[in-house]
Amino acid sequence: MKAPRTRLAPTPSGFLHAGNAWSFLITWLAARSRGGSVHLRIDDLDTARLRPEYVADIFASLDWLGLDWDSGPRDAAEFHDTHSQSLRLPLYRGMLERLARADTGGAGPLVYPCGCSREKARKDSEAKGTPGRYAGTCRAAGIPWAESAFPGRAAAAGETAQEGLHLRARVEGDAQVTLADADGGALDCFPGREMGDFVVWQKNGLPAYQLASVADDEALGIDLVVRGSDLLPSTGAQAWLAGKAEADSFRQAAFLHHSLLLGPEGGKLSKSAGAESLLALRERGGPLPLLRFFAARLGLDPAPLREARDLVANFSLDALPRADIPWADFAAALSLR
Repeated sequence: MKAPRTRLAPTPSGFLHAGNAWSFLITWLAARSRGGSVHLRIDDLDTARLRPEYVADIFASLDWLGLDWDSGPRDAAEFHDTHSQSLRLPLYRGMLERLARADTGGAGPLVYPCGCSREKARKDSEAKGTPGRYAGTCRAAGIPWAESAFPGRAAAAGETAQEGLHLRARVEGDAQVTLADADGGALDCFPGREMGDFVVWQKNGLPAYQLASVADDEALGIDLVVRGSDLLPSTGAQAWLAGKAEADSFRQAAFLHHSLLLGPEGGKLSKSAGAESLLALRERGGPLPLLRFFAARLGLDPAPLREARDLVANFSLDALPRADIPWADFAAALSLR
C-alpha cells in the first residue's frame, strides 16, 4: 500500500480541546502506521478570532501529545513568516477564477453573488424546510458582480468586497460525487442535498473554508484526508468543488471520517478554556491519561503505553470505533467534573 501523505489542520480560533487531540491522534497514526508523512497546515483565515495565544496553543498541544510532522511550520514565528494562509491568497484567487469560468451547460454561472446575512440565510432555509441548506434566495436575483471586486486579498479596515456581497457556488440538487473511502470502499456524497449553494468567497474579501481547504490540499499533494464524521457534508462540498476547479489530486484522495468525542450536553466539543481544553489538561500533568483513554477506544492495550509512538505498530483503521465517545466516559477516565 502506498505510504499516505496527510495533514493536521487546526484552526487558531480558540484553545484546542480533547476532541481535537482525538482527531490529531487518528490522523497521525493513520499516516505513521503505513510509513506516511504528515504536514502541519494551520488554517488562519478566520482573522476575526485569530489570537497569538491560540497559535501558540497548537504547537504546545502537539508537543505535549508527542505528535510530530514532516513539513509545515516548526513554531509560531515560522508559521507567520512562511505558512500563513494570508500568503497563499493568489492560490485561492486562481481557484475562484477557474470556478467563475466553469461551463454549467446553460444552468447559469457557477459562481454568483449573494447579499444574504448568515441570519437571513438560516431563517430562509428553515422557512423552506431545509435547515442547514441554503434556500437559494439570491440564486436567480441577477445581482451584478465583477471578478475585479474580489481581488484575493483581505479587506482593509471598513472595506467589504463589492458592497458586502459574498460569492456562492451553484450546486444542483441532484449533484453527487463518489470518493475513495480509506477502508477501500466507495464514499457517496450529495452536496446539493446536504449543503446546497455554499459560500466560496466571503464578504471580508477572503476565501471561504471550503475553497481554501481544497486549494491547500491540492497544492500540498494530500492523498489522505482525515476528519470528524460531522464534516462529511464538507467533504461532499469540497469534492464537488474540486471537480469544477480541476483539482484532480484532491478528487483522487482517500477519506476517513472518524467518530467524535462528545461534550457534556451531548453535542460535539467546542473550543474553550474549560476542563476539556488541552491547555487545562496540560496544566494537570502529562498526556498519558488522555493517550491511554484514546488507546482503549482504538482497541489497543493502554497499560504499556508511554508515548504516542508506542501505538503505531498495532494501530489499525479497522479498529476505529463507529460510535461517538460519550462525555461521561471521558470525564470519568480523566477524573474531570
